[in-house]
Amino acid sequence: MSSRRPYIAVAFVLAAFILTGTAAKCAASEITTKFIEAFDANDHDTMIAIVETNKAKVPAEVSSIIEEAQKAQSQDEKESHFYMAEMMAKIYMDSTGDTAPLLEVKRKSFDAKLTASERPAPVDGVYIIELPKAAADTKNVFRPNSIVIKKGSTVRWVNKDTVAHVFASMPVIGKGGISAPMLQPGESWEYKFDKPGEYFYICFIHHAMIGKITVEE
Repeated sequence: MSSRRPYIAVAFVLAAFILTGTAAKCAASEITTKFIEAFDANDHDTMIAIVETNKAKVPAEVSSIIEEAQKAQSQDEKESHFYMAEMMAKIYMDSTGDTAPLLEVKRKSFDAKLTASERPAPVDGVYIIELPKAAADTKNVFRPNSIVIKKGSTVRWVNKDTVAHVFASMPVIGKGGISAPMLQPGESWEYKFDKPGEYFYICFIHHAMIGKITVEE
């Protein structure tokens, strides 16, 4: 089986996006069109050349693709846009050393997988995040998975699941600091957030199990 086969859907969805005329409205749309055509032809050299020829425009183009991903109605379409934005941003990073566009893609792609941020009420001065027992519509999740708190607040993760979880923050795209031990069923762990910023974190056992803590001043 061709190694390109898993990515055909990506090019197809993005090509449809361009043909609708949505991308044609932006000044950099020609870059995306040519980039996708090269991707579909498995022509990596041309993809690199397109990015290197348009270095000054690529960051804005990546942001534009991200915006379309955020507007996408289906998860497949959303992921396809993010994938293409990441491809372009990676080539741009390799060419210029500028990591900003790629980190933007990573952060926004992560955010797109979360539910809307909540401002929960603390319980006895501590914010609670549960790791619930698997159910028909819930498995390997943090609940809530995105919260906003004030600097100096403490968050406690409580494992109510029947399996163990171990999670930590992703300092490449956000703040570091979260580094939980292996939490067995019934155990809990807490962390005090003394620095403002965005803390993206993930379970190392169940990689689709992600969360975010936004800490405000």
